[in-house]
Amino acid sequence: MVVRFNNWGVWSNMARAVEQKQTKGPGRPEKEIDYALVRRYAQAQCTQEMIAASLHLSLAKCTKDAEFIRVYFEAKEEGKQLLLLAQQKSALNGNAQMQIWLGKQHLRQSDKIDTTSDSRVTIVISGDDKDV
Repeated sequence: MVVRFNNWGVWSNMARAVEQKQTKGPGRPEKEIDYALVRRYAQAQCTQEMIAASLHLSLAKCTKDAEFIRVYFEAKEEGKQLLLLAQQKSALNGNAQMQIWLGKQHLRQSDKIDTTSDSRVTIVISGDDKDV
């Protein structure tokens, strides 16, 4: 440690500032981001807020980290693909509801609702009421 004194024999603020820059200072060591957990949570379609909270990190720290952002968006897409493959497997194994849902989502199939009617309505008005 270099101690510098000014003309009056007092340790100068400039020397103090230089010393603080050279050392990390008192405080907690910086937490590392577990990218394997980020990938797992993102594949499950967790939000960035949820992932940051589960890792006990601030959202600001996570969103400023380029690797976090890269892993997050890459894993979100992987998760969607895995989910679609699982749904397709379920449909191919005979799940009729899944077959209908996938057909509507990806093949533009829809339920046809018939809104026409063949029924007729007959209105009978009696002429006995003179108050009307």
